[in-house]
Amino acid sequence: MAVPDPPRPFPAFNTGRLAAGTTLVRFHAAAFAGDAPNPCRGGPTRFAPIYDPAGGCIPSLYAAATLECAAFESVFHDVPHTDADKFVPLQKILSRAVSRLELQVDLMLANLFEPDLNRIMLTRADLIDTPASTYRRTARWAEAIHRADAEVAGLAWTSRRCDTGPAYLFFADRLPEGAFAILDRTEVGASADLLEEVRAIGARAGITLSI
Repeated sequence: MAVPDPPRPFPAFNTGRLAAGTTLVRFHAAAFAGDAPNPCRGGPTRFAPIYDPAGGCIPSLYAAATLECAAFESVFHDVPHTDADKFVPLQKILSRAVSRLELQVDLMLANLFEPDLNRIMLTRADLIDTPASTYRRTARWAEAIHRADAEVAGLAWTSRRCDTGPAYLFFADRLPEGAFAILDRTEVGASADLLEEVRAIGARAGITLSI
């Protein structure tokens, strides 16, 4: 699947306001705080890493509107939906924490829903419903949006793997200090109730947690 290059100059695009008081959910490595951006570690994702004009990597923070969406954007993201038997190692789940964050300020985000994508001559098939092999190219669109408008603090779209709610990526260099308050943080390995909730979320897609 070919992902087109972002045009230059980048066209006008639609934005929306994510209001202060919005609650977000995030799966993250247990070693990190719930509001700590990813410092450009790990493999490529759909919209990260991105780089500034000097070549420096810009940290990012993924979150979602619900625990289910956050799970499918993280620990269940890479499970092939075409596999008859779908498994995720239990240890991968136990090594994570779940944080609920409350946004403390209004943020302007680029909307990557349809018909917003149509305005920049894309569809979901071009940018959102693409496999991991395209991530280095899809991330260039996030980079182009970051460079096109200094007021845009991130992206909003509907997850490919869980279309029940929006997913978000925030550009760390556009977040004011204290942008998020951590409402609570739970390590999955320390909460049997949370583990069972995550297990049930995976089961909805036929995913089993394996030992």
